[in-house]
Amino acid sequence: MIRRAAILVVAALVGSRAARADDTEPDDPLSPYRTPFPALAERAIGTASKPVEFDWRRTDVQVAVTGAQLFELNNFNSLRTGAMARIPGGGLLYELGLTYVWVWDTPASEQLALTPYRQPGRPSRMEFDFTVGLPVAEGVVTWFPRFFPSAQMVFNGYAGLRYAIYPQGYAHLTPSQVVGAIFSPSLSDKEIENLDDHRLDAMEVDPGRYWIMVGFGPDLYVRNGLFVSPRMMFSLPILAPISETQLLFSAEVSLAIGVAF
Repeated sequence: MIRRAAILVVAALVGSRAARADDTEPDDPLSPYRTPFPALAERAIGTASKPVEFDWRRTDVQVAVTGAQLFELNNFNSLRTGAMARIPGGGLLYELGLTYVWVWDTPASEQLALTPYRQPGRPSRMEFDFTVGLPVAEGVVTWFPRFFPSAQMVFNGYAGLRYAIYPQGYAHLTPSQVVGAIFSPSLSDKEIENLDDHRLDAMEVDPGRYWIMVGFGPDLYVRNGLFVSPRMMFSLPILAPISETQLLFSAEVSLAIGVAF
């Protein structure tokens, strides 16, 4: 009992001294400037820079030559070649393209021509494209083998409008008829009649004049501004009710090679 009482007395003395020491200890002068850790964790304490091999957003214009293989779900072959201009702005990429499409027979279409049946298709033509690209991921990539230069890769999603131009279809039309045909979503009967001499033997001219394209693909930029842009595009039948097209779905594999200024 005596030992326990002594321990209690010593503890009381120590506690009273500590209390007096706390009372006499001066205030921390930095305490008004301290921030609790939970509050600090919720604040932005800095930014991280992303690696950039070529800053395509700072370019004024990009020009490229293009080539594409079309798959229109019929028996005809189609190949596109042309050029496009691309303008970055507001974090997006705006493209204007003009191409020519060659259409020719396959063994299957030549055999179909021997029958009374015809397949919807589009004769050789020019096409105008307005496309918007949305960057969804980007970064610097390195290659194997290592002697290839590192590149800035930008993976884009694309959506745009494609407009078919048939110069042969305007034959024997008055200027007012040509203006009306340009803004019409489908080819007029007179245009289809004019194109009858330019279609393939197994082809029924499709009346659609323009359609919606969507797709995706990467852009690969090297430091001097050269770039390669492969992509996959698909047509959507969104405008089919007004264009009266019978080619509801198609696909395209394309490659663009150009330079950014």
